[in-house]
Amino acid sequence: MKDRLSPAGSQASGVSQTLLRPALVWSEGVFKADHEIVVSGDRISEIRPATGPSDWSAALLPGFVNAHSHAFQRGMRGRGETFLDGQGSFFTWRASMYELVASLDAERAYRTSRLAFEEMLDAGITTVGEFHYIHHADDQEEDARWMLDDAVLRAARDAGIRIVLLHCDYVRGGFDDSPLAGGQARFDTRTLETFLASLDRAEKIAEGPLQSVAAVSHSTRAVSIDRIAAVHAEATRRGTVFHLHLEEVVKEIEDCQALHGRTPMRLALDYGVIDARTTAVHCTHSNVEDLRDFAAAGARICLCPNTEGNLGDGICDLATMRDAGIPIAIGTDLNSRIAPTEDLRWIEYVQRVRHQKRGAVVDQAGRTGRPLLEIATANGAASLGVESGSIAVGRLADFAAIDLGHRTLEGVDPEHLADAIVMGTGPACLIGTCVGGTWVRGGPDAARGGA
Repeated sequence: MKDRLSPAGSQASGVSQTLLRPALVWSEGVFKADHEIVVSGDRISEIRPATGPSDWSAALLPGFVNAHSHAFQRGMRGRGETFLDGQGSFFTWRASMYELVASLDAERAYRTSRLAFEEMLDAGITTVGEFHYIHHADDQEEDARWMLDDAVLRAARDAGIRIVLLHCDYVRGGFDDSPLAGGQARFDTRTLETFLASLDRAEKIAEGPLQSVAAVSHSTRAVSIDRIAAVHAEATRRGTVFHLHLEEVVKEIEDCQALHGRTPMRLALDYGVIDARTTAVHCTHSNVEDLRDFAAAGARICLCPNTEGNLGDGICDLATMRDAGIPIAIGTDLNSRIAPTEDLRWIEYVQRVRHQKRGAVVDQAGRTGRPLLEIATANGAASLGVESGSIAVGRLADFAAIDLGHRTLEGVDPEHLADAIVMGTGPACLIGTCVGGTWVRGGPDAARGGA
């Protein structure tokens, strides 16, 4: 049996098998010693008691899943952080972002997206849900239409990350049906028929087992509710997930209430676009009644803690989300910082600060590490409809390997390791990232000096 992973293959007879024997394996919500994993092609085919001693001082986690990213916004890093009027807001940041969009051509979109995707792999993220609405490389030239779709998928392919391209419908500047202007013209998906044709095109250019496409709507602000319902119906027909932004800022809620007499979440509920395939992103200002009906519909929420903190969006009602049983995933959104465990800490710590209590996200045993890691792995995978997120037979061989000898984990025993990883580490302790059976960063061979 080979002692290193081969490139991902099919599940046909004769596919290569690989044995992994790390010091610890995250399985069924605990770290287990003296276990080994058999990888066949791009899947886990067996988990069993070790047949020999561990030769790798690593704790193996499922690869982290980033359920919501705008990779091009990696180009905003360091921008929008100057406040000439003494303070800024989501809207002052958005104006800076539109300036970036107006400057994009296909090559710059590719380079910026690839930087983001490579940094995700550095942090142990193996799958990204790329909420993609920068479609056009030029505001006017017809030949530049949809070129940025190609650029982002090419960037993901060249980086080696698994991507679900959340191909986004975007048609207006606000609830008042104002036309898209300036950089926003790059987002315009025009008629519903044009959008669906662009979706077909994206599916054709998505390459190999690491790339897939889903139909999504940007928000109730950028798309009429009737059209959101039509896109949701198309996602249902195609068997994909469906995502949209909901209630990130108060003004969105006020504008929706002025036009529709209800909140964006209630509007989406009333039009049937909240169901088991739906993930709503942010929900920072959602009210208790809406959240409980949202939970009853079987939908999910993706929080983006670093982004919501950076933009000053506010603090969500996490207690109601948890009490109602809404599965929560995480996203890097504007990619000002790419560090999954840091996002998990933000989820917990912001609630502690707000309520002056510790333990916002705990399991039945009162521990934080397990449920927070589940947010960054299993819940993210379910949000994107990807068969990863856990180390289990039949699941994709997507792993993040933690260096047990790293300074940040010195003196930590296996019982408390999950909590220590979440509360005390960052990307620096990663020593391997595996996507579909291929180590794109580090791995056991690298730890042995390439032997």
